[in-house]
Amino acid sequence: MSELRNRRFVYAVVASLLGGLQVASADTATMPAATLRATVTYETGPAYIAQNDGDYGATGTRYSAADVGQQANLLLSRRASVELSHGRHTAILLYAPFEVLTEVVLARDLQFRDTLFLTGTLVQHRYLFDGYRGSYLYRFLERGGLSLEAGGSLQIRNAEVAFRSLDGAQRAAEDNIGLVAAAKTRLRYRPTSDSWWGGLEADGFSTFGLVSGVRGAIYDVQLFAGHPVARGVDLMFGARLLGGGANVESRDIYNWANFIAFTAGVRISLDTLLGAAR
Repeated sequence: MSELRNRRFVYAVVASLLGGLQVASADTATMPAATLRATVTYETGPAYIAQNDGDYGATGTRYSAADVGQQANLLLSRRASVELSHGRHTAILLYAPFEVLTEVVLARDLQFRDTLFLTGTLVQHRYLFDGYRGSYLYRFLERGGLSLEAGGSLQIRNAEVAFRSLDGAQRAAEDNIGLVAAAKTRLRYRPTSDSWWGGLEADGFSTFGLVSGVRGAIYDVQLFAGHPVARGVDLMFGARLLGGGANVESRDIYNWANFIAFTAGVRISLDTLLGAAR
């Protein structure tokens, strides 16, 4: 009798385990698979050049943003991005053009590379710094509407600094296309789908003096907030501090800049928007 009871107990345990596996398999089959989510963001607003110091050439003249009229007016900043997310992984493609054209009468002689612009010359100064950035983020914390992501960015820098006399007699320029890597992190808090949300996003890198003859750094830090205005569409507001620069001794280049921008824009969740239209 004891052996019979033991066999019945074992049979019952096995049957229970098999039944549990069948239920688990059925639940897994009905769970929705992680979907690809696409988001498009566009932001624009006024920007102010707080610092833009340059010095080009072995005998170049050090000049500032005020010397070339860059602080006389506010500028227009723009940026657009496409964000693709799948599970905990997110890829971001960003385009951020930035160009400043100013005209000023030089208050002193200015040497730019091999060209000397004399005091009193009416010049146009061009500062071009377009950014094409690809980023990857991994979300390793998500709890109660709070998420924290970390990863990296790779940016193609399309830059030109140029002086041109308005009579067309003189022109000198420094052109550069560069590739810059940076660490990236994003902290976001969204308690509910229909509430205000906000967070902090930052990209940054520094050589920390480890590269001989080169000192450089970049940073792009944004505080942002948003609110839904329609299904899949949010208005977005941000304050951004970005800048950096480099001192490359072998090429006699010195440029350090700091910009402040306040933006408003729209963030559109394409999968939500298309799902609502079906």
